[in-house]
Amino acid sequence: MAEENAAAEAANKIKESVEKRKREMAEAKAKKEAEEMEAYMAEENAAAEAANKIKESIEKRKRELAEKKAQKEAEEMEAYMAEEKAAAEAANKIKEGIERRKRELAETKAAREAEEMAAYMAEEAANEGASEAMKRRIEERKRELAEKKAQKEAEEMAAYMAEERAAESAADAMKRRIEERKRELAEKKAQKEAEEMQNYMAEEKEREAQQEKIKRQIEETKRKKEAEKKALEEKQMQMYQLSQMTPEQRKALLAKRLAEKKAALAAASADASGSDGAADKNKQLAALKLAFVEAKKKGDQEGLKKIVLQIKALQAEAAPVVQQVTKQEGTSAIAASKSEQASKYTLAQLRARPEGLDHSKLESYLTDEQFRAYFKMTRLQFNKLPKIKQDKLKEIVFKASN
Repeated sequence: MAEENAAAEAANKIKESVEKRKREMAEAKAKKEAEEMEAYMAEENAAAEAANKIKESIEKRKRELAEKKAQKEAEEMEAYMAEEKAAAEAANKIKEGIERRKRELAETKAAREAEEMAAYMAEEAANEGASEAMKRRIEERKRELAEKKAQKEAEEMAAYMAEERAAESAADAMKRRIEERKRELAEKKAQKEAEEMQNYMAEEKEREAQQEKIKRQIEETKRKKEAEKKALEEKQMQMYQLSQMTPEQRKALLAKRLAEKKAALAAASADASGSDGAADKNKQLAALKLAFVEAKKKGDQEGLKKIVLQIKALQAEAAPVVQQVTKQEGTSAIAASKSEQASKYTLAQLRARPEGLDHSKLESYLTDEQFRAYFKMTRLQFNKLPKIKQDKLKEIVFKASN
C-alpha cells in the first residue's frame, strides 16, 4: 500500500508538474506572441511612417516644382516686360526724334523765309523808284526764290519721308524680334515643363517601386516569423515532453518501438520464409526478443548478453536490429539527460564555465524564462541579431564576477 501511495503521489506530482509546465508554456507562448505582435506592430508603424515620409516628400517635391515653375515664369515675364518696355522706349525715342526734326525743319524754314522776306522788303524799299527793269529783276528774283524755296521744301520733305520709312522699318524689326523672343520663351517653357514632368513621373515610379519592395519585405518577414514560431513551438513541446518522461516511460517508449520493429521484421521474415523450419525460427526469435525486453527492464546484464548471443546464433540478421534499438535508446537517454541538465544550471554556475559544456554556447543551457530574464528578449529575437551583437550581450551576461 505504501508503494501504491508513493506511486500515486509521484503520478500526482508528475501530473501537477505537467499541468504547471503547460501553464508556463501557455503563459510564455502568450507573452512571446504579445512581444512578437509588438515587434510586428512596430514594423508596421515604421512602414507606415516610411510611406508617410515618402508621401510628404512627393508633396514637397510637387510644391518645390510648382514654386520653381511660378518663379521661372515670373522671371521670364519680367524679362519679357523689360524687353517690351525697352522696345516702347526705343519707339518713343524714335518718334520724339522725328517730331524734334520736324520742329527744327519748320523753325529753320520759318527763319529762312523771314530772312528772305526781310531782304526782299529791303530791296523793295530801296528800289521803289527804280525802273521797270528793276521791277522785272525783282519779279525774277521772287520767282527764283520761290523755286529755290519749293525745291528746298521738296528735298526736306523727301528727307523727312526717308526718316519716317527708316523709323517704321526699325519699329517693324523691333516688333519681329519681340514676337520671335516670345516664341522662344514659350518653346523653352514648354520644353522645361515636359522635362520636369518626365523627371517627376520617373521619381513617382521609383517611389512606387520602393513602396512595393517594402511591402514585399514586410510580407516575407511575416511569413518567416510565423514559420519560425511554429517550428520553435514544436521543438519546445518535443523537448518538454522528453524532459518530463520518467526512465520507465522512456523504456516503455523504446519497448513500443522495438515491438513495432519486431512485428515488421516478423512480417518480412514470414513473407520471405515458406517452410515450417523458418516459421519456428521466427517464433524463437520473437520469444528471444521479448526475453531481451524483460531482461532489460530488470537490468539483468548477464541475461542480456546470453540472449543477444542466442539471437545472433539463431538469425544473423537480427543483430543489427538489436544494435540499432540499443543505440536509439542510448541516444534518447542522452538527449533527455541533456534536456534535464540544461534546466538545472544557474547563471552563477554558467559564469564559472563548468567542464563538459560548450563555452561558446552557454546561453543554450538556460531555460526560456532564464534567457528572457537575463537577455531581456526571446531566443528568436536574439538569433536575429548580428553575431557581433550576440557576442557582446553574451559577454555582458556571462561575465565572471570578481
